[in-house]
Amino acid sequence: MPANRSPRGTKPSVHLGSTVRAKVWFIVTSTCLPATGDGVRRYHRDMPGEAMHQKGADGARRARLWLISTTRVSQSWTNEDAVQAARLEFNWPHGEQRPYSFDVGGILSGGEFDGHFFVAECKNYSTAGDQGTHYDDWVAKCYLMRRDQRRWADHFMWITWHPFRQDTWKELRTPAAVTKGLLVSRNLKRVFDAEDEQAAREKIDTEIVAEVAERLWVIVLSDKQEKLVITPKHRGLLLSHQAEMGEI
Repeated sequence: MPANRSPRGTKPSVHLGSTVRAKVWFIVTSTCLPATGDGVRRYHRDMPGEAMHQKGADGARRARLWLISTTRVSQSWTNEDAVQAARLEFNWPHGEQRPYSFDVGGILSGGEFDGHFFVAECKNYSTAGDQGTHYDDWVAKCYLMRRDQRRWADHFMWITWHPFRQDTWKELRTPAAVTKGLLVSRNLKRVFDAEDEQAAREKIDTEIVAEVAERLWVIVLSDKQEKLVITPKHRGLLLSHQAEMGEI
């Protein structure tokens, strides 16, 4: 018998109760968190996990809206998009080959970046937190994308609401920072299939490291900054003008 129907003569309260239980089971077992440092999406049964997922999803949504409001993004999507999410999903090439994903992706427009693809990692943090650890993994992912999937991304954006590694802030977008992330112990096996740092170091392509460093963006947002952008009304006028001029 279908779950949404009750046997003849059953009281309405029984029917409603069974329906509620079915819905609760679905929500509890389908809660998914963003990929963790090891690249695996974790499933949890408790509300804190759901809250973490919502916070991460909200950060990706806000970052995407801000990027759109710069008027320099022609298309964009998040890792929760029903169609485009697959463009942001990849696997570590070695070890257990676990999956990982970027939070936002899209296509830039105008000027020197016109038509360039980008991917972004979004950290909806109110403190520095563990961003440094995640940053090391992120630059390793960027290296892999530039090495193996370069047609999917020309730029790599780290978008956060709080700075981190303040003592070495100016060094975040350097070849040294990319190399550091590649040589973190947890990345040796899954990036290079190496057992020790020296073996991994010998496999690093320094040209790709330099390319990645050149294409890194580190962007710090704030609540007020998100509001100081072009309004939807004026963006609509701009898009209308671009359409009339045959630019889009």
